[in-house]
Formats: sequence, C-alpha cells, structure tokens
Amino acid sequence: MNGENFDCQGLLGTALLLITLLLVFMMYGLLLESIQHYIIEKYGTDHWNRILEYIQQRNIVFTTHKIYTDDLMKKIAKGCCQVFNEQKTEDDYMLFFGQCFVKFFDHCGYDKIVRLQGRHFRDFLHGIDNLHETMRYSYQRMQSPSFLVQSEDRYGCVLSYRSKRTGFKNYVAGQLAQCAKMFYDIDIELEILLEELLNTGCNVTFRINFDNSAYCAPMQASVPSDFFYDIEFISNELFFKVFPFSIVFNRDMVVTMTGYRMSKWLDTNDLIGSYIDVRFKLRRPILEFTWDNIITHQTVVFELQCANLTPRRHSTIMASLVENTISSKFKLIFRGQMKYIPYWNAIAFLCNPLVGSLDDMRRVGLYINDLNLFDCSRDIVLNGWQYASQMEFSLEQQQENSKLIEENMIKQDEWQLKSETLLYSMIPRTIAERLKRGEDPVNTCEMFEQVTILFSYIVDFADICAEASAMQIVKCINAVFTCFDAVVDKYDVFKVETLGDAVYMVAGGVPDRNENHAVNVAGLAIELVEKAASLIDPVSGENLQLRAGMHSGSVVGGIVGKRMPQYCLFGDTVNTASRMQSYSESGRIHLSEPCHECLRGKGFTTVFRGTLNVKGKGEMNTYWLAGRDGEKRTKIICELLKAEKAKKMKTQYRYNDVKPFSFFHAKLSSFENGFDLHGMHNITSSANFSLLQTTNQEDSQHKGGQNPKPKSTLKKKNSSSLDIVAESASDDKSKPAPVFV
Repeated sequence: MNGENFDCQGLLGTALLLITLLLVFMMYGLLLESIQHYIIEKYGTDHWNRILEYIQQRNIVFTTHKIYTDDLMKKIAKGCCQVFNEQKTEDDYMLFFGQCFVKFFDHCGYDKIVRLQGRHFRDFLHGIDNLHETMRYSYQRMQSPSFLVQSEDRYGCVLSYRSKRTGFKNYVAGQLAQCAKMFYDIDIELEILLEELLNTGCNVTFRINFDNSAYCAPMQASVPSDFFYDIEFISNELFFKVFPFSIVFNRDMVVTMTGYRMSKWLDTNDLIGSYIDVRFKLRRPILEFTWDNIITHQTVVFELQCANLTPRRHSTIMASLVENTISSKFKLIFRGQMKYIPYWNAIAFLCNPLVGSLDDMRRVGLYINDLNLFDCSRDIVLNGWQYASQMEFSLEQQQENSKLIEENMIKQDEWQLKSETLLYSMIPRTIAERLKRGEDPVNTCEMFEQVTILFSYIVDFADICAEASAMQIVKCINAVFTCFDAVVDKYDVFKVETLGDAVYMVAGGVPDRNENHAVNVAGLAIELVEKAASLIDPVSGENLQLRAGMHSGSVVGGIVGKRMPQYCLFGDTVNTASRMQSYSESGRIHLSEPCHECLRGKGFTTVFRGTLNVKGKGEMNTYWLAGRDGEKRTKIICELLKAEKAKKMKTQYRYNDVKPFSFFHAKLSSFENGFDLHGMHNITSSANFSLLQTTNQEDSQHKGGQNPKPKSTLKKKNSSSLDIVAESASDDKSKPAPVFV
C-alpha cells in the first residue's frame, strides 16, 4: 500500500510539474504581433513569409489575447538569422524584438502608463515591477517577471531580473533601452554582471549606466515621522479595520495576528500559529520566501497565493450557490506590501484579495462587504463587472476572426498551389515567374543554340478513332497522356504541347538551358515506348504501340498570345523532329544524325538505319535508338534489327531473281559496315516490332506456297520481344542465316 501511495504521489507531482511548465512557458500574442509589425515594416512581407515557412508556421495569425509558446519567439529569431544576411546572432534579434515591443505598445496606448510612472528613469526602474499589475485585468494569464533595484549611485544602478522563463535577457535589455530612449530621452549602457539558470527559471543581474543625477537630489519626507514607528499609539482594532486582510508574522515566519476579514473568510482561524511559507506560496517577486529577502524587498509589491487554506462554509440561503461555485482549482491571491514594524518586531503583510470580477468573488467565497471600505477594491470589482461581458464578447469575436483569417489563408494557399500547378503546366516555371514579376512577354523570347525535340505518336490512332465511340477515344487518349505526363515529371524536360491527333511533343534544354538535353529526352523516349506498350487499344484490346522521333538543333522560344498565352518553339529543328517521327516505325525511336552525335558516348546505343529521302529535307542519315548501354533489352533490340535487315535484303534479292550468294555477300559487307553499334559488348533491352513479326509471317507463307494475307488482316500479337527472338531463332534453324562479321 505504501508503494502504491508513493507511486500515486510521484505521478501527481509529475503532472503538476508539467502543468506548471505549460503555464510558465506561454506568452500573449501581443508580443509576437509587435515582432511581425516591425519586421514587415523594415524588411518587407516576403521576408516575413520566408521566416514563417522556416519555422513551419506558414499560415499563423497572431491574436493579441491568444496564448502562444515561448519558444516561438526564439524560433523567429533563429529564422531571422537564416533569412537575413546581416551577420547578426539570435541575441541581436532578441534585443531588436524587445525594442519592437516598446514601440508597438506605444501605438496601443500603453505608453501613457510608462510616461506617468515617474519623472526620472530611476523612478521607472523602481516601479517597473508594478507595471504588469496594471495590465492584469486585460491579460489574466500573464506570467510577469520580477525586477528589483539592488543598488544605486550617481552613474546608474544595479537591476535584478528574475523570471520563470529562460533565454529572454536580451529581450528585456532591448525593452529597457527603448523605454529610456523613448520616454526619458537618455541613452543607457547595459552590462550583464551575473546570469544564473535555476530549476525555477533564471536570475540575471544588470549594471545599467546612465545619468542618474536625480538620485543625488535631497529627499524631503512628507510626514515628520514614520507612521509604523508610531504604531504603539494605534490600537490593534483600528489597525486591522484599516487593513482587514493583513497578516503579521515574526522572524520565524510564524503568523501571530490576522485581520478580522481574513478570519471571517477562513473556515477556522487556524492560520495563527502556522508558518506563513507553508500556508501561502510566494508568486511575486520571484525569490525565496525568507525573512531576510522580505526585509530587503519592502518597496516591492508581493503576491501570496493560498496553498492550504479552506474558505468558511456558509449556512445561509446562498450556501448552496456559493458552495457550488467555489472552485478548488481557483486559489485566492493576496497582493500588497511587506512592511517591517519595529514595535512588534514583525512584518505586516498589508494586502487585499486580488479579485477582478463578481465571478472571481463567487469562486473564492467572498462578498462585497468583505472588501476594504477605505480603498478602491469595491469600485474595481463593480466597474469590472459592468464591462466584463463586453470585453469577453469582444475577445471572443477577435479570436473567431483570427481563426477565420487563418482558415482563409490556408484555403488561399491551396488555391494558389492549384493555380500555379495549372500555370506551370502551360508555361515553364522560370518563364511564369518572370511574368509574375511584371516582365514583358516579348522579353521572354530568346534563341537556344542546342535543344532536343521529341515527337511521339500513337500508331493506328486514326483507325481507333474510326471504330471506337467518342467516350472510348476520350478515355484512351486521357489514359495515354496522363501516363506520359507522370513520366515527363521525372526528367528535366518541358512538355511543349499535346495535339488532338495523339501527337506528344517534349523539348529538352529549353527554357532552362541544359547540356544534357539529348540524354534527358532520350531517357524519356525509351520510357514512353515502354509505358505505351502497357496501355490497351479500346477497339482490339491489344497493346498500344508508339513511334517517336528526335532531333537536336537550335530553336526560338517565347510566349505567344495574351488571352491564352502559351510557350511555343519555332525553327527548322521542330519540323525536322516531326519528320523523324513521321518516318519512324512502331515501337521505335528514330534519331537524326545531329541527335545521334549528341548521344555519342553518353551511355546509349544507336543503330544506323540508313540514308532516307525525307520530305522537305532531302537525303538524311538516320539512326535507331536501341536503348541504354548495359541493359539486356538493348542487346535484344540490336539482334532484332540485324535479323530484320537481313530478312529484308534476302527477300528483296529473292523477288528480283538475283543470285544471292555473291551479290548478297557483297551487300552484306557494306550493310555490316553501316550497322553502327555503340557499346555492343554490354548491351541489353527489349521492344515489340510488329514489322519484324509481319516479315516472319510473310516469309513462312511464301515458303509454304500460300499467298500472303492482305495487309488489313495482319494483327498485332501480345507477344514479348523475347518470344519474337525465340521464333526468329527457330526460323534460323530451318534456313541458312546470313553471317555478320
């Protein structure tokens, strides 16, 4: 049982510690709003957005009364170091943030409180610890630090700064320097004398150098003697009537007397004779609750929070209401001054309960007549009740509006991403960025000396359109181009356009110049041929076939049109690439000689096709792109090309009744010399050549004495290239095959 109790106590302690840390390391949005305002004012909105992206808070909207984590400000300082090229550290930006806050609350009206704090800067330093109390009703969850002037001289003072936060010393230094400059027109020098990191926060001691001539001025007392030295002439009844919630304790920290309202509020007056540091927790100032510390901090406002005190239970008609509203989680706080009374040799805590509304009073079991008649406690509560509902409603509206703005910003980013995706699908990203910056579209036109153009076409697409329904055609072409678009994104190329007759155009090296333009387009072409073979003809149910053509040369590129602008390419290179596609064959990639030269030694195998009479171009040496070096399918394609060319030549000699041996041997030698294979020693790959299959069928029918079938009855088979190679090998066993040297 003891072990179980120990575990429960340990878990409870851990939970309380986590809750405490969560409350401590929070800040109001007012501080972050000031940073945002002055970064945008000094550096611009673009830099601020880059900082938010760096800290992964792209669409955050800071709200004045909303709570944020402390590390957010530190992350912003770190983001400034990354975004701005100013050779500054995070401490420098934290100093800047502190200055920003002082300038920002000047616009919010809080500057009046600071200006009226005192005539001199030393007055401000002595009263800075109390400034946070004036904002307590607007920022109820504020965790304020503690400030104390330890010593003072003609040239400045030593200021102690205690906080439950760590890492904000430069932020505080920036606030102090800006307050001195704005409100007292003096420049100060700050030096950190001591910095202690404690379990409960930090303790920093500053030496502040400034013209402190006000310290040397003669001070005249407003009364002939100290009131508390003449306490013997005042009765205890009168004293505790003026201070009804006061607590008197001796050097041993034992409570000796209390005000009569304090005793009425408590269930039993067992406070007398108990230790004050046990019954109360010291909230402010942030220091150890000891006699010596209290004696040296008599000019500072103290706050004590009830720890082990139970309010009196009521027996009136309002008892049930009060008992239901008293919250054990709401601990009453007493705020006032600690004053040493020599006649009693004790310290009197002259305090009042810290309540700001009627709801607060109901939570702790207090009534209006419990409050001091001789100060403003009653007026504060009553006036606060009148405006509390309005402030709460305004706060809720502000939070709802900020949440709505944040949601709209997220939606805006989503739609902006969609619009940019659509824009980049029509216009290259680099060109689109130039247009968004306001550049004239005419200036985007430029000459590109070396680019590679690819045209591809779905074989027999006209026949598919003639026999298929409109919906089948749309689904087929959408499947093809969707598949192709996904492949294009993997390569550094630009999809120029898609034409309605199943022509797909891609360019490499434009508009972003790239010396590997031919390599990128060649790799894309090989993958497009493979992907096309995996798609189905909606009419016959067989695999689709793609033919492609490539050419390298110079082009002119630029934006054409205003209503529907499009990035277009012009020049003879485009026409030649289109011709290479037209003269290509099913499942093959046709290359011009300039493109072949660009691929030489780049890891690709090309096969010399021959000299073709290209319409509008004349005689041209062209090549087949077999594949990449070292791949199995490349070797298979090369063998197929050899076998196909040998069969064609053999068939031609047979039909022309030419003696095959001598003439064929002579032609074979010239053919073999023209058969250009780069890297044949380690080549592989595979492709589907319907023309070779058709030739095999015609050859077998001719040998069997059958008439060849009409061309319209020849159908493609769903057979792999390996099957074709196997069939070709079986045919070679039955008839002599040409020998390639």
